[in-house]
Amino acid sequence: MVAALVATVSSACAIGSMDDSGAVADYPSRGLSILAPGSVGGGWDSRARGIGSALTSCEIIDEDVTVTNAPGAGGTIGLARMAGRGGDPYQLMTMDTVTMIGGAIQNHSPVELSELTPVAGLTVSTSAIVVPARSPFRDLRSVLAAMRKDPKKTSWVGGSLGGPDHIMVASLAKAEGVSARKVTYVPTGGGGEVLNLLLSGASKVGLSTLTELRPQIEAGKLRVLAVSGDKAPEGIDAPTLAELGYGDESVVSVGGVMAPPGLSDDEQRAIVRVVDRMRRTSCWKRALRQNDWKAVWVPGKKYGALIDKQQRQVGRALTSVGLGS
Repeated sequence: MVAALVATVSSACAIGSMDDSGAVADYPSRGLSILAPGSVGGGWDSRARGIGSALTSCEIIDEDVTVTNAPGAGGTIGLARMAGRGGDPYQLMTMDTVTMIGGAIQNHSPVELSELTPVAGLTVSTSAIVVPARSPFRDLRSVLAAMRKDPKKTSWVGGSLGGPDHIMVASLAKAEGVSARKVTYVPTGGGGEVLNLLLSGASKVGLSTLTELRPQIEAGKLRVLAVSGDKAPEGIDAPTLAELGYGDESVVSVGGVMAPPGLSDDEQRAIVRVVDRMRRTSCWKRALRQNDWKAVWVPGKKYGALIDKQQRQVGRALTSVGLGS
């Protein structure tokens, strides 16, 4: 499944700018609202605020951008809210594919991500597996050995139920011959919740995006055991999952922007055109560096096709590791 996801994202990254012919010429003629369906400080929130800042600070638009949060239920509270704003091109939402698809499946959401209007995939994030600096675990193999011995006692904390973090933990358990249903996994809305549970000792091992964890890593409060991706980012002294022989356990989730359902093709193209201009700015490139994001560009209907494909793949993956409904 992961190989197929990587291949899909790699091919999509080569896609150029969309043809903006027929786009709504004066868009946006009033303020934009960006909904982050997660907690303040989390990945979706950081992406929403990064986009808003780039649009205004680098003068892509003259209008104001307002960011609001609707955390909970793996992003499906925000998903339902965005679905209820049909036909309004001034309402946007940040998300990432696997997290929201998995959250929708696990929470039996009546709304699927594919029902919204796809705008663009913009980022892929590096994930990190960490423990408190005082933890007796010195490497990932020692964590997995403890999990084999007592899966319930070796508690993990990460992002939403059914999201990439949850799938990764379940897949690591499966690779070690442990039933995913026996592993203690505490889902959170991201942001500071993962850190709080780790540093308080309530959970033994944590997963999150490197962006959210780096300050505590650099402060010496967390130890990195492994990271996703081809190589460890600058300043991170840890092996990749692939180097440890667990490359197939990582999941590629493409972060991006969606709009409400019911938009015309011209309205969709107009939004894509604005986002395309935004991603080329120095403001956005600075946000990429600050958040340890890898830039990708999967515009419009191409992003919709990726979401449709991952909807099927994530459903199969969740079922295969015992997380399906």
